Amino acid sequence: MEYTFKDGKIYQDDNEIYTIKSNSSSLGAKSIEISNTSGLQSVYIDKAPGGYKISQGSMDMGTLSRNLVMSYNGRTYSLSKPYADMDTRKMDIKSDDSKIGTLTFGAGVLTGTYDYMNDEVPVIVYMSVMSPYVKSTYNGINAQNPQGNRRANAYRMPRIYAILSNVIFLVAIVIIVFSTSLGIPGDYDFLILIIVIALSFVIRSAGRKKYQEEHKNDEDNGMNKNL
Repeated sequence: MEYTFKDGKIYQDDNEIYTIKSNSSSLGAKSIEISNTSGLQSVYIDKAPGGYKISQGSMDMGTLSRNLVMSYNGRTYSLSKPYADMDTRKMDIKSDDSKIGTLTFGAGVLTGTYDYMNDEVPVIVYMSVMSPYVKSTYNGINAQNPQGNRRANAYRMPRIYAILSNVIFLVAIVIIVFSTSLGIPGDYDFLILIIVIALSFVIRSAGRKKYQEEHKNDEDNGMNKNL
């Protein structure tokens, strides 16, 4: 079986099968509703202590943790780390250490495949929670050049660090320009410049390190941003 997510809906052979609705806040999604066009009971993913609760109709069916481990109808499911396959990225869906399906991230499209009908709900749940990730991370540039994207991320930092570094440079320039008026000996200009460069390097290095720590799980775990 193969499903395709696009524009908030899940399709099979170009026929709309499910609609995804997310109730979000500034802290992330509070709940997701997966409604079936054929009239079957909707699947709900609601925030709960320690993760998320999965229910169908009025029945509790399982849970979903922040690290994407799912307990559903007595079985345990998980996702592998993303891996490259041509111009797409993939994640294997596993149940009890056996592969039961695959998520494929393309340019604006997410495809989910599985073999057995009893795995359908876990697959569409994973597709739902990972669907915003396909727009933010697996866009055309990142899918075609993931190495280049990671190199770009290596130079990113929280804005406050960049602002602080720039302010220090501006203050140093003002001091050097007006050093005579401030009574600073002219031969100190070079020393001030060296100190400022070193301080700016330390600030930017700390900023890049903080950015990497805050975003180290973004590629492996898109759900941290989506739920």
